[in-house]
Amino acid sequence: MYFGKGVFHILDSKTNKWDEVSQQDFITAGIMIKILVTMTLLIQIPFVYMAHTWELETFTFMWWMLQFFGFVMATNLGAVVLAIIAQDSATKIGEKQSQAFTAEFMQGIDTLTKILTVFNNTAQKEGESLDSQIEEFAPQFYLLGLQYLRTHALPSEEPPSLDALGVSPPVSYNSDEELFDAKILNT
Repeated sequence: MYFGKGVFHILDSKTNKWDEVSQQDFITAGIMIKILVTMTLLIQIPFVYMAHTWELETFTFMWWMLQFFGFVMATNLGAVVLAIIAQDSATKIGEKQSQAFTAEFMQGIDTLTKILTVFNNTAQKEGESLDSQIEEFAPQFYLLGLQYLRTHALPSEEPPSLDALGVSPPVSYNSDEELFDAKILNT
């Protein structure tokens, strides 16, 4: 299970993947209609040519049947092409989601859900509503985290030297008795 920095690393590590998941390019209904109409027109041309080659009279039953077969063929082929496009879109969506919603991410969400559940249960035991208290304690948690980062995460500074503080260097001594002898210190 992930705690602390592990959870935030998971939530923050895939920011570019979130953009990819949220910005999907889908084929619109208008484009679908244009594809079908274009395919129908392109496929009907050979059927009109076949009717002319077979010397069928225009607008007779056989001519209409031939044109109907061409239309059926065009719509079936269009449906197959649109199904391939839809499957390609679904595959791309699946790849993007599998990159964004990794097992580590889901474990992080599970951890955050457990924390929120404990917060809710604690608030209910105290007779409070967590939703109403969020505006009150969220800024305090933010300030607490900010103070922690400022005191622990920032590089520590070297203490100033004795010269910079205006303190004279210690007097040299030969033994501990000399160090703690008040008569010597006063001289």
